[in-house]
Amino acid sequence: MVEPMKRVVLLMADFDADEVLDGLQDLGVIHISAEPASDDAGIPELDAKITRLRRSSAALVEHVEEGNPADDPLYGKYLVELPEEAYVLDTAVREFLADIDRHQAEADRCRSELEAWAPWGGLDLRILAALEDAGLHLDFYTATRKEYEAAVLPDRPVEIINDEGGRLFLVDLRYPGDPADAAELPFTSVRLPGSGVETLRSALKTNDEAVARLKARLSLLEGRRYLIEAELERLERDRERRLAALSLDSGDRTGITWLEGYVPVSLLEKLQEFLEEHHAVPWISDPEPRELPPVRLKNRPAARLFEPITKIFGLPDYAEIDTTPFFAPFFAFFFGMCLADVGYGVLVTLGSLLGLVVLRKPSARSLAVLGVILGFTTVLGGLFVNTLFGMKIDGLPSLPPSWQALLLFRDIDDAMAFSLLLGVAQILLGFAMQVANRWRQEGFAAALQPAGTLLLIIAAGFWALEALGAGWRVGPIPVGALVAGFDDPKRVAMVLGIAGIVLILLFNNPTKKLWMRPLLGLWEMYGIASGVPGDILSYIRLFALSLAGGLLGGAINHIAGMIRGDDPGLLAWFFALVVLVGGHAINFALAALGAFVHPLRLTFVEFYKAVGFRGGGTAYAPYGGQTS
Repeated sequence: MVEPMKRVVLLMADFDADEVLDGLQDLGVIHISAEPASDDAGIPELDAKITRLRRSSAALVEHVEEGNPADDPLYGKYLVELPEEAYVLDTAVREFLADIDRHQAEADRCRSELEAWAPWGGLDLRILAALEDAGLHLDFYTATRKEYEAAVLPDRPVEIINDEGGRLFLVDLRYPGDPADAAELPFTSVRLPGSGVETLRSALKTNDEAVARLKARLSLLEGRRYLIEAELERLERDRERRLAALSLDSGDRTGITWLEGYVPVSLLEKLQEFLEEHHAVPWISDPEPRELPPVRLKNRPAARLFEPITKIFGLPDYAEIDTTPFFAPFFAFFFGMCLADVGYGVLVTLGSLLGLVVLRKPSARSLAVLGVILGFTTVLGGLFVNTLFGMKIDGLPSLPPSWQALLLFRDIDDAMAFSLLLGVAQILLGFAMQVANRWRQEGFAAALQPAGTLLLIIAAGFWALEALGAGWRVGPIPVGALVAGFDDPKRVAMVLGIAGIVLILLFNNPTKKLWMRPLLGLWEMYGIASGVPGDILSYIRLFALSLAGGLLGGAINHIAGMIRGDDPGLLAWFFALVVLVGGHAINFALAALGAFVHPLRLTFVEFYKAVGFRGGGTAYAPYGGQTS
């Protein structure tokens, strides 16, 4: 849910403003609403310092494991001279990085020139220079074999030095007295590096050693990174404090100033306790209907795990219903339906449980818990569609009867129909939420058009179920029985449909004149007729992905079985195992990617369209840092 906010205006004397701002920064509950002006010349300077220190901190983290400080001959000297001040450390890091870049560039140049020398063998530049002094000149060329065989060569020795896949490397010897143009051959001329092979190898070794030594010293400096982190924290607090000061408004300069902001209802008591001890007078009120307070999501632990998925698209508007707890169970189940393999689900679950044991950061542990949930739904999806590492579960020997009962959708038609039923359920939920959203945001009249759409979809469902018959089932689900309790399902469908059409035609846009609305309503109905069925059909991808993953897994098993053969030896078993492990690893990676992306699409496109999701909410960012 979106936590309710209170609008707060704090009145204070000018001479108390600094004390109150410092206290609010330590408290960390009020979201300052005013847009800060760029009047403080010190803020750009702070931004530059923060950016520079962040780069140095990131560089220390990047190079911490790239070198062994004890291998540096000057290890003791640098151990004694480690910086004790953040900016001295920052300067040292930037100097080391500049030296690393310089030596690395020189090493790369040496490697490039050695590669250029490689096809020509170990030519010695001193021998070439001696030949030049004697009047003998060597020209170097490359050509394809076809070019070489088709060329008319002068009466002069042209030797093939090397042949790399049909690419010839040629040397032409020009004698004393030959005219300069006599050396021109119809091939690509090559200019060899100015340094010899041994010189380049020596330079490469020197520069590589220098890079390793500098990285080792950076690794040693990483032990002082806390100095930079502490200075970063101080600078960021200073910057935040300056921005907050710019948000103060003193009106007519009577010695009174005020600060506007928002506080979550759950943290209001902390603010009030703070104000009792400080010289500031609060004026607390509910936000006006057209205000845009910041958004703070506050869900139960299970739904909170899915909040990162909500934030991928964007936060809801303050007046909107938070979609997180509503799409969370669908997303988890959709993921399991797409991956849909008991074996893969067990791997995801075990990997996530291992992450819970190993990881320490709360955000990482939350993702691990989410992984456990998704692993469990993958196991369920695999049971539903009868797949275990690409094998049919009901084909396994000695399968317990209790497992047989869990294989709900062994028939391919049932699995496809079940995917569409999930789509209908989520689309209906989306339109029900749109009704509630419109009612909250724009009033009762605005909610009637989406209510009409909801009734029209339900009417279409009644009509379809009546046509399919009361005995129609999807696996073990007696879907047709939903209409069995009605004496005349067709009449119910007609009443609901007519009511929906009337609401759409008359209340599609309450701000327009009444005589215009039916015309606009016809366009709305065209959009519903062409859009909603397509949105529901999009959910068939759940079935398609589970089918594709299962078929690919089965193909991998079949190939491995062919490699093993009827009378397998050690090599046959080895290569069969390689195909099984490698093939299922690739299949798992592809299926897991699809199992994340496609439920995401169904959520953000089909479901959010039904909800009428607007989004655009500003994240709650309290001055001084959030407290819970």
